[in-house]
Amino acid sequence: MKNSALLILFLMLNVLSACSVTPYKKDIKETDRSEFLYLRGSFTWWDVEAHAKVEKVSGQLYKARVELIADSKPYEFKFADENWSLGSNCGYYALSDKTADLSNTVNANCKAKFEPFEFTPPETGDYDFFIDFTNEKFPKVWVRAAQAESLLDQIVPDL
Repeated sequence: MKNSALLILFLMLNVLSACSVTPYKKDIKETDRSEFLYLRGSFTWWDVEAHAKVEKVSGQLYKARVELIADSKPYEFKFADENWSLGSNCGYYALSDKTADLSNTVNANCKAKFEPFEFTPPETGDYDFFIDFTNEKFPKVWVRAAQAESLLDQIVPDL
């Protein structure tokens, strides 16, 4: 009886030792948000406009460029898809993140409903609005004055 129990135990250990798990890096497909995400705001009447569609900068960093008039009033904006879908409707995360300026980075909540960011341009011109999804739970948003694309654009910007 004792030999039978040892034999069964030996066979079970043999079977279990044959089972192994090979660790592998999980392939995570990154979402290309440039296919569906727009900068929407009071400057687009909250509509989806082709010129305000985001472009991929690198990785999960996106930007959209718009021209704004400095009239000392804040523009409201969000990053969102055409349907304001949950998960693609990015407004401010906390009240302290509501106001974006040229020197700060604020947190976004992409399950927002009525939480638009505010930005008051210091002067009339083009501005780049960035959103970084590197940390999908807490995307980062910032605004910077747009840099001219080339030397010709810097010398003669209205060609």
